[in-house]
Amino acid sequence: MDLPTSLLLSILSAVAEAALEPAAEQPAAQEAYGLPRALPDEARKGVMQPPAGDGYLTINGQQWPLAPTAQIRNRQNLIVLPMQIETATEVVYVTNADGAIHRVWMLTPTESAVARQR
Repeated sequence: MDLPTSLLLSILSAVAEAALEPAAEQPAAQEAYGLPRALPDEARKGVMQPPAGDGYLTINGQQWPLAPTAQIRNRQNLIVLPMQIETATEVVYVTNADGAIHRVWMLTPTESAVARQR
């Protein structure tokens, strides 16, 4: 194999390896800039398990149905799909009038410490 080809394969291999590695946990953008999220006072705190994909969430060992308009926001305040959640995480959540989960916010370490003081 000639030098340019081997160099190209080396670069492509390094890029593919970096893309497949799990990303290190980065602090939330809001934390880095000191911009706190406005979490509702009526939100309840719990530990959410990774969703099974059956339209329900398990929070603190209790199964809750997901509302049709449910939103789950990650630590960077971006909306994520339930299937993207792979580990148990501390959250605050709000239910709708029917008792279904309407909104979920994954907590950053700073938010988690503040939420414990409420």
